[in-house]
Amino acid sequence: MGEIHDLHCTKCGYGIKANTGIGMLYSPENIFKDKQFLLDLVDNTKIVDQTMDLLTKGYEINEDYGHAIYACPNDFYLFDKFYFQLNGSDEFEPQYPCPYCQTTLKRLTFAKGSPGATRLKFVKEPEKYWHCPKCGNDELNEIAFGNWD
Repeated sequence: MGEIHDLHCTKCGYGIKANTGIGMLYSPENIFKDKQFLLDLVDNTKIVDQTMDLLTKGYEINEDYGHAIYACPNDFYLFDKFYFQLNGSDEFEPQYPCPYCQTTLKRLTFAKGSPGATRLKFVKEPEKYWHCPKCGNDELNEIAFGNWD
């Protein structure tokens, strides 16, 4: 079951309402056998075509996939994107460009903040934390939380 996070900067209110995780229809067979389903998730025909090509070449689907929170490592704007990884002779994961500066977005994970607040850190750079693109603050309040399927 997926989660809905409504996160907002504790100082200026900048934020995102993001879905994370997967729902009941998100089996590998549904996502990676149906080109249209994958296109609906990633909204990028280049990524879908590359994925389908690699799957025909024997690449395997990593079990860790789902909606995730991403940020631009340059300007720190937040985005809700679909994450997946294929394993073969090389690893492949979707590369989403920032719509503002074209830098590749990076996936975030939750980290401990001060009491009542949360922080986000970059998955592949655990020492690097997200900070608000509007005011520079690095803590968020979770205004609302829910589950989706």
